[in-house]
Amino acid sequence: MKLCKLKLKNLNSFREEIEVDFEKPPLDDASLVAITGPTGAGKTTLLDAICVALYGKTPRLSGTGSQNPNHLISHGENESFAEVHFIANGTRYVAAWSSNLKASPKGSLLNADSGELISDKLSARGKSIGSSENTVSEEVTTILGPDFNAFKRSVMLAQGEFAAFLKAKDEDRRTILEAAASVDIYDELKRSLNEKVGIVETEYQSILRKLEAIPEASREQLMEAETELSNLEAEAEKLGVKSQRIQVEKEQETKRKEDHEKLQSSEEDQKMLINQQPIIDELKSELE
Repeated sequence: MKLCKLKLKNLNSFREEIEVDFEKPPLDDASLVAITGPTGAGKTTLLDAICVALYGKTPRLSGTGSQNPNHLISHGENESFAEVHFIANGTRYVAAWSSNLKASPKGSLLNADSGELISDKLSARGKSIGSSENTVSEEVTTILGPDFNAFKRSVMLAQGEFAAFLKAKDEDRRTILEAAASVDIYDELKRSLNEKVGIVETEYQSILRKLEAIPEASREQLMEAETELSNLEAEAEKLGVKSQRIQVEKEQETKRKEDHEKLQSSEEDQKMLINQQPIIDELKSELE
C-alpha cells in the first residue's frame, strides 16, 4: 500500500478542512515522514483518519457506545469526514468515511482509475448501491491483505498497542507480520510447488506399477529371443538380396519388351512400304 493523499475535516482538533498530499513537495521525495507536535496537536488524529476511512473504526474507537467512531467529531460540530487516496497492486483507490450526529456514518470505496464504486456499506446489515455485497472494510481487507485487527497491530500501532503485539501468540504475530511484509506469496509458491510435486509423484508411481507388471525374463528366454532376432535379421538380409535380383530382372524384362515393340513397329513400316511399291512404280512409269 502506498499512501497518496489524506483529507479530513472536523476530526478532534482539526476543525478546518486539511489536506496532506504525499505526492507533492516536500513529501513526495521523503523516504521517512515523522508526525511531531505537542500533546493534543492531533498527531494520533491523522492516524485515526486513515483507519476510519479504510475500516470505519480506529484503534481507540472500534465499536458502539463509548467506542463509537462518531466521537471523532470535533466538539460542537455536527459532521465530519475523512478521505484516503492510496495505491495497492498498481490500482489507485479512494476510501472515504463521513459522519453526522443525526444519522449513521457513511463509507465508500472507489476505484479512482475507473471511477467504479466498489462498495458503500459500513456494516453487514447496510444496503449497498455499489457492485459489491461486501462492506468497505471487507473490500479493503481483500485489497490490502490485513484486516482491521492486523492493520492496527502492524501498520497502525496505537499507543500502548505495541506491548500487545509483543505479547500476542506466535501464530497471531506470524499472521500480522506476513500481512505487513506481503510474504504470503511464499506460502502460495510453496502450495503450488507441493501440488506439482504431488502430480509428479503420482505419475512416477503409475509408471513404476506398469514396470513392475511386466514379467521378468529368464536368461534362457533372453538367449532364445536373441537367437530368433538373429534368424530374422538373416532372413531379412536374404529377402533383401532376392528383392534386388527381382528388381534387376524386372528392369531387364521391361527393356526387352520395349525393344520388341520397337522391332514390331519397324516391320509394320516395311510391310506398308512393300504394299505401296506397285503404286510407286506406276507413277514413275507415267512420269517417264
